[in-house]
Amino acid sequence: MKPLLTICCTTFNQEKYIEQTLEGFYLQKTNFPIEIQIHDDASTDSTPEILKRHAEKDSRIKLILQTENKYSQHIMPWWHYSFPQACGKYIALCEGDDYWVDPLKLQKQVDFLEANSNYVISWTNYKIFNGTDFSLNSFGHTKEITTIDYNNIFSPYCTLTLTAVFKKEALDLELLKSFKHSKDNSLYIVLLKKGKGVFIDVLSSVYRVHEGGVYSLQSNFFKNYSSYLNVLEVTNAVPESKTANINKVVKSLGNATMYEVLKLKSKGEKVTENQLDFMKTYLKKADFKTKIKYYKKLFKYKFLK
Repeated sequence: MKPLLTICCTTFNQEKYIEQTLEGFYLQKTNFPIEIQIHDDASTDSTPEILKRHAEKDSRIKLILQTENKYSQHIMPWWHYSFPQACGKYIALCEGDDYWVDPLKLQKQVDFLEANSNYVISWTNYKIFNGTDFSLNSFGHTKEITTIDYNNIFSPYCTLTLTAVFKKEALDLELLKSFKHSKDNSLYIVLLKKGKGVFIDVLSSVYRVHEGGVYSLQSNFFKNYSSYLNVLEVTNAVPESKTANINKVVKSLGNATMYEVLKLKSKGEKVTENQLDFMKTYLKKADFKTKIKYYKKLFKYKFLK
């Protein structure tokens, strides 16, 4: 029977965590068939062997095992491999170090999307695990159901990919493949071209922060700069997304990136030519209010240490 939903999971050197991720998939109770597609990006630990062992036991598991790492070549596994091979009407996302805890997660999200044809993507709430303690995320959703569009996608944020379920037909894979600075927001903004999103305030998932995390332990400069380039790129490609809300986010990310370079430079830490060029170029184009704030920070760092 053809699956109604495909779980797309990506893994890389996650032998410590993948078993718990898989348990979250097995936990799901649905009245529709699912497939579990796992893309391993040439792991050098025992992750592929663990995946093969599980695939032998569960026919729903479909493996895509790379022999050379694609992410390091700036090839996004989701756009190029996972999504094109997904058989389901719906796609759910979860990376191999995160996991689901609500057995009705997929059922709740699919039920909503099936009943509301003008919606194309759904998200839920999640908590954070640092290896010792759990904590809530800081996005601050206050309603049980919140409609998400270009006017409020970042206010508060719609949450991370480990909770996302969306309609495959809403994808524009060629556009996604064209991006040089792909992140979660690339997918969200492209999908919202075709319909609305919904945040359902149920705690369904756990986002794991650990030393092997690709993004969670990056520097503040990297996080701000990569997000700035990402949102700027995707909104330029999707002009209808350039609402006051998103324009404000682009400005906020650009400002934060510039201030982070200033902070590093003022502390005497090593600053690259790329970082200095960004700060100078961005400051030159910045509005008067941003320039005033920049020089206030410069004064503070120089004379009020």
